[in-house]
Amino acid sequence: MNKITKLMMVLIFALAMTACKKDEVKPDTDNNNTDNTPVVDTTPVRTDGLICCNPEDLDNPDSLLSKRVVYFDYDMATIRSEFREMLSLHARYLSENPSARMTIEGHADERGSREYNLALGEKRGYAVANLLRAQGADEGQISVVSYGEERPEATCSDESCWSQNRRGVIVYTAK
Repeated sequence: MNKITKLMMVLIFALAMTACKKDEVKPDTDNNNTDNTPVVDTTPVRTDGLICCNPEDLDNPDSLLSKRVVYFDYDMATIRSEFREMLSLHARYLSENPSARMTIEGHADERGSREYNLALGEKRGYAVANLLRAQGADEGQISVVSYGEERPEATCSDESCWSQNRRGVIVYTAK
């Protein structure tokens, strides 16, 4: 075969491969947004003036460290701006206390299949973990577990309850 024939065969093959459409796996939800990739904004959050970082602050209701729940929008794993300051303080606590350990529990509401909700809960947990790591926490201090829809905070079936169940929960296992 000459060079032109070989080139034509390669081009035809490449064109045929790009023309093939892959089947998409869709979750059992009525939302068309399938891009749940966690987005981590590594922009530093100001913690100037915030009292940090003693183990006693974890149980002090006046401290931002006592806040440990991050809520998510429907079918999303993106951390909302209202939780960034709190997470930045938790990251600072972890970096200043190397023996501290936490588990981040990812949760989802009841909509969607069990498997989809477990995956979404895991994405939410890793979104929180990745932000904490980007802000100075050590990778060995954080573990992630997903409960999907299995441990709801609220049990009714409307938006007010679903919004409470779409969350990531920080649980300190060592202070």
